[in-house]
Amino acid sequence: MLHLRRRALAGALAGTALLLAGCAVPGQPASPGAAAELDGTTLTNAHVSELYDVWLEEIGAPANRRQVITIELMRQALLEETDQIDFTYARSVSRQQAEALLEINGVNEEPSEDLIDAVEGSLLIAAFTVLTEDTSVIQSVAEQIEADAVTSPRTGTFSAAAFMQSLSVTAEKATAAAQQGQPSWYLEFNDVVGLVEPDSPWIVSE
Repeated sequence: MLHLRRRALAGALAGTALLLAGCAVPGQPASPGAAAELDGTTLTNAHVSELYDVWLEEIGAPANRRQVITIELMRQALLEETDQIDFTYARSVSRQQAEALLEINGVNEEPSEDLIDAVEGSLLIAAFTVLTEDTSVIQSVAEQIEADAVTSPRTGTFSAAAFMQSLSVTAEKATAAAQQGQPSWYLEFNDVVGLVEPDSPWIVSE
């Protein structure tokens, strides 16, 4: 099923591209004020709040706290793996998409870096889902995040299994949006979530 959805979405993603022509110890809690830490990069609670506001107010597609953190963790990791799927990516692609979103909403200003980050996260998750024969690469990335990410109790723990489960469901929504001709169909991937309550890897929660 997911293979068929990837075929449908790959064409939409290609169309979008053409249009746009301190380290913590794994297993230990994140530092105070941090939502998560991965590969020496700290995602602060303040930044999570900023991204949450971007999804709610600038994009108009609300994402809850754990979805925001999931997208940001995946964004950071997937940026390092684009060569694994032969995906030539530049941040200017996400910037132009962010500019288009603002224009649609009647906002005549430059997009913030937070808005570009939000768009970039969804676009990368979409690319790694639809431009490959299977989802083995993005699953491998999720498994590495599960092994390496350090999170706070409020954030929960990252589960690759939960992420892949939500990715399959979200791909259905993205397919429907793409088939309806929605130019920002990839934003449907803001529904992915890989964070769960500690010791409950199969239960995705708010």
